[in-house]
Amino acid sequence: MKNIHYTMPVFNVVAGIFALGLFTPPVLSQPLEPEQLAQETAAVVRDTDKFDWVRLTSGEWLKGEIIAIYDNELEFDSDVLDTLMIDMDDVHTLLSHKKQSVRFNDGSVLYGNIKYSAAGVSVDDGAPRPTSSLVSIAPAAESLLTAWDIKLGAGINISRGNTEKTEYSGTLDVKRRTASSRILADALLNREKNDGETTEQNIRAHGTFDWFYTNHLYFRPIFFEYYRDPFQNIGGKYTLGAGVGYYFFDTDKFSWDLAAGPAFQHTRFDNVAEGESSSNSSTSVYLASTMEYEFSSAIDLSFDYRYTVAQTAAGGDAQYAKFSSEFEVTDDIDFDVSFVWEHLASPVADNQGEVPEKSDYRTIISLEIEL
Repeated sequence: MKNIHYTMPVFNVVAGIFALGLFTPPVLSQPLEPEQLAQETAAVVRDTDKFDWVRLTSGEWLKGEIIAIYDNELEFDSDVLDTLMIDMDDVHTLLSHKKQSVRFNDGSVLYGNIKYSAAGVSVDDGAPRPTSSLVSIAPAAESLLTAWDIKLGAGINISRGNTEKTEYSGTLDVKRRTASSRILADALLNREKNDGETTEQNIRAHGTFDWFYTNHLYFRPIFFEYYRDPFQNIGGKYTLGAGVGYYFFDTDKFSWDLAAGPAFQHTRFDNVAEGESSSNSSTSVYLASTMEYEFSSAIDLSFDYRYTVAQTAAGGDAQYAKFSSEFEVTDDIDFDVSFVWEHLASPVADNQGEVPEKSDYRTIISLEIEL
């Protein structure tokens, strides 16, 4: 993604009208009259059933797809210019061809095709509202494929010779964002074999649903986490909770949020010493934080951290941290390098009296495909 502030000469754009799908009328020193804008729109805008259109204050027109509007910025996908981040102060007119979910600062959410201009924001030709009342725009729920962002990743490391070693990893990352809510889910699978013997095998799945009360404050009605690691003597750990979160920073380059709340946890152990319980259920408290930073148009960095307070009988407090570097190979394929740390304060001994290590560290290298 890249910021855009246009000073493109008119003759360059005119020369590429048919090749690039752009049209640049002369830059006007005076505001357009409604009749002038209507005439210009009729002359420029085509294929309104296939494309969204943006007119910048400098006079250029762009066609493509509206991804979202948030924090006074328009994310716009142009087939020619790739994904653009445009300040709303630079947007003169915005026309959508797909239904959008539009959130206003009074908490109301409308669904439909939008028209944005100096006259206001209207949805499905309804009465215009002041542009200052617009909070965010996202694909409407019925635009399912547009609203969902799904990534699948896979990695493998094979060693042969004095030692036969094979490592597998799989990742799943799912996001869905509307004007007032979001769904986040991810899963991480690891398996390792040394000389034909399995030496590592674990899976972790995590998901949340958040409802935004303001631009920064959100409520988390539900979150879940599932974890299994036989080598930690954990046959299955299930965590279910709720909470509240806040975005301290949320820009197109950097975001950081923090969430916390109560939870219920149930842990089942693979095997325990005679006389010991094979499971544990208890209430707990969780803390979660996510940071994301766009280092460049092709490199994204992220850091996830989760802390769960739990009883000693359940293995004690648990921590999880993941740092990822994502390198864009193509529009749909990324190369990902991740470092994962998992820590359990009081691992439970198995039926042989052996206590697992408290911490596990791993490096995951994989290719990700965006669906």
